[in-house]
Amino acid sequence: MKGFALKITSASAALYGLGFAIPVFRVFAATWVWLGTILFYFLLTLLLYAWLKSAYKKSSMRFIAAVNGATAIKMLTSLALVTTYLVAVGGEYRIQFAMGLFVAFAANTFFLVAEAQKLSKERLD
Repeated sequence: MKGFALKITSASAALYGLGFAIPVFRVFAATWVWLGTILFYFLLTLLLYAWLKSAYKKSSMRFIAAVNGATAIKMLTSLALVTTYLVAVGGEYRIQFAMGLFVAFAANTFFLVAEAQKLSKERLD
């Protein structure tokens, strides 16, 4: 878990910093919403990884269900976040938020899937 947590921490810090490096995104990156989005995906990914690791130890079927469940949770939560932001805030930074959320979602999902593949490969060996 420590290695995975370090990867996710590094990726989250890089995403947060990258927001300030992109001129069009810079003003939005300074808001609490961007930091909250990064932290939310960081924590969600760590929780889902713990779930995958726990299911991996129990059985193959539970592991597969956990991977599918993690995917569904991330997608539906992302949809809820975008919808809530657009309804609550409206037009301000809507494009930056949606694109930033997608990048945070994709980066965290990439690392979660890579770790799931490692776990799956270990079971085969």
